[in-house]
This record gives sequence, structure tokens and C-alpha cells, in this order.
Amino acid sequence: MQVYCNPGLYSTRPDGKPEMGPAPGFVLCAQPCRPTSRGSIEIASADPAQAPLIQPNSLSTEQDRLDAIAAGRLVQRLAAAPTIARLTKSPRTPGFARMDDAALLDDYRARAATNFHPTCTCRMGNDASDSVLDARLRVHGVRRLRVVDASAFPNITSGNTNAPTIMLAMRAADLILEDAGRTPAP
Repeated sequence: MQVYCNPGLYSTRPDGKPEMGPAPGFVLCAQPCRPTSRGSIEIASADPAQAPLIQPNSLSTEQDRLDAIAAGRLVQRLAAAPTIARLTKSPRTPGFARMDDAALLDDYRARAATNFHPTCTCRMGNDASDSVLDARLRVHGVRRLRVVDASAFPNITSGNTNAPTIMLAMRAADLILEDAGRTPAP
């Protein structure tokens, strides 16, 4: 579970862009870090300008639904802590403190998002039957093409993706140099 306490009010617009709120405040939230639901991405057209068909299938497993409810319960406990309660003039979601499991899950469904950290869409694996990339980040069946970003992760990381992506890029630089017959720097 990852807990966030962000020093500002914001929301996500329908176009997916974050928008800062006009009033002072903070956002307290929690999210499960190891979802078991799996979605899909499909090519919609031969036109590369056309967006792909994305079906996230969020909360499609019982475990993910239980984890979302646990995240809501954790936020309820944190919000009720004396120090945070003393700072809170009014909750953003009226009645949140009294929500039952079903209401917490509905609230989670209504407000949850990717947090702009999608991963694993071109995952590494053993072969083309279970992955897009091999262990050296090369696209199966395509010469001289690698993917070096969070989409190459074989599994979702338990937290933000910046540091793991930097580590992957550093490893990829070494692999590229090795494959070119050069020795990576120590």
C-alpha cells in the first residue's frame, strides 16, 4: 500500500490532465501497489496517429476490490488521527469517514486513476508467446529495436516508476554497448 499526503488540492480533468484547486488544502490517499487485474492494449488502426484501444480492467479481481477497500479504511483511520483531523476544515468527500465497504469501493472506482505511472505494456519475458521483449530489451522478431522505459517492466513496481526507469535505462546502455562490441564503463 502506498500512502500519499500531497500539499495541495487537485483533481484529474476528463482529458486526464491534473488541475490544481483554487482553495488551500491537502490530499490524503492510499493505493494498492500490486494489482492483480490485467487489462489490454490493442492497435486500433494502421494509422499511427489514432489512439490505441485501452481496456484497463481495473478492479476486475476480488483481491483488487478487497485491497481498494483496505486503502479506503486506511485513509479513514489516518484522517481521523488527531493531528490530521485538527488540520481538516472540511473533507473533500462528505461522509467519507462513515462509508461502509460498498461505498468505499464505489468512491474508489469513481476517483482512482493510474497516477500517470502505466507500466508493463511491452513487458520483458522468456519469448514472444509471453512478452514483447527479451531480457536484453530487444523486441522479439524485430532487428535493432529495443524498448527502454517503464513499459518494459515485467511486473508492476511497488511504488513510483522514476527510479526503476532510470535503473533500467542505465542497464540498457550497458546492454547496447555490449551488443555493439564495446565495454561498458565501470
